[in-house]
Amino acid sequence: MLKGETIIYFGPEPWAGLWRNRHQLMSRLAAHNDVWYVEPQARLRQMLRGKRHRTRLSTRDNSGVRIFHSPWWLPLIGRRPFKNLSIRVYLSILTRLAGLRQRKPIVWLSRPNMIDYINELPAKLTIYHIVDEYSGYGSPSEKRRQELLSREAELLRMVDLAIVVTPSLQATKSEHNANTHLVKNAADFAAYANCEMPMPGDMLDIRRPMIGYTGLIAARLDLELLATAAMNRPDWSFVFVGTVIDDQCEAQIDRLKKLENAYFLGRKSIADTPAYVNQFDVCTIPYAVDLRAQHASPLKLYEYAAASRPIVATDFAAAREFGGHLELVRNASEFIAACERSLQLDACSESIRSNRRFAAENTWDKRVEQVSEIIRYCL
Repeated sequence: MLKGETIIYFGPEPWAGLWRNRHQLMSRLAAHNDVWYVEPQARLRQMLRGKRHRTRLSTRDNSGVRIFHSPWWLPLIGRRPFKNLSIRVYLSILTRLAGLRQRKPIVWLSRPNMIDYINELPAKLTIYHIVDEYSGYGSPSEKRRQELLSREAELLRMVDLAIVVTPSLQATKSEHNANTHLVKNAADFAAYANCEMPMPGDMLDIRRPMIGYTGLIAARLDLELLATAAMNRPDWSFVFVGTVIDDQCEAQIDRLKKLENAYFLGRKSIADTPAYVNQFDVCTIPYAVDLRAQHASPLKLYEYAAASRPIVATDFAAAREFGGHLELVRNASEFIAACERSLQLDACSESIRSNRRFAAENTWDKRVEQVSEIIRYCL
């Protein structure tokens, strides 16, 4: 593993919340490096609304990651020259707290708009970490999408290396930076492979079979497919574990919530989530198949496999390339049929064992070693 370095990871969201690729990597790298996770700078409207008032500029996570919280009084203003000044002050505070005047860090960027940080923070190595096709977020206009792609291409040309999570992203992003490396997602195998975990209390009154999903419940899911399946199989329980974001899909979410056999259990901690997955009779990844889905690499694919659960997913690229066993579906009728077949599988069947083997070969510890090797080669 990489050791003795200072790593500054500019995150797209606050550290607290649903654990993602960045949390898994940074928490492990923090064991032997000084890792700072920099939360996004507050927006002016947040300051005016009185949100995100925090007195401490930094805290430390249990993993050892230091978290730099954006000062609420220093909002990011969208236009120059105020934007540039705001960023400089923001980074000067970080420089002082992290002791960056005495050492150059490895700077890790996670979104195209972070190009503004490149020339403001001297680094021994710059990395752009791409975990999704960001130009597909929020159904942007074609003009807006092209602007995002252009900005990202500029950033790719400026950084020393890029890390992507899917072959499709590697194919498109390497056009702008030949030093683009594929580092796929993975599972915390030990956490999910423990089948002796007791049933969580809020699942005790839910009847089986449980058709489950973990993660964000939002417009990226095929909510029509799920509602149709739930209405056609009232004897099944559809269980959703995660935060609900109903932007652009409020009516579809409401329709699903009104069904008596749909259960929304809310977001769970990274430590508690495996216990829920281990109770699912079938695990699902019902993404709406669009531009974003075709470049996605869902962590839950690896986590479901580690838990030795049958998996049913819509037909997107990462699901097709999965190295274990799952059922691919294109509509609600196929989804129902695939779940019915999956419910017949024995835990000792070869297909379930293949999922477990796949997860055991794809762990976050191995991914950190891979990332460390890439970084050491580039330093």
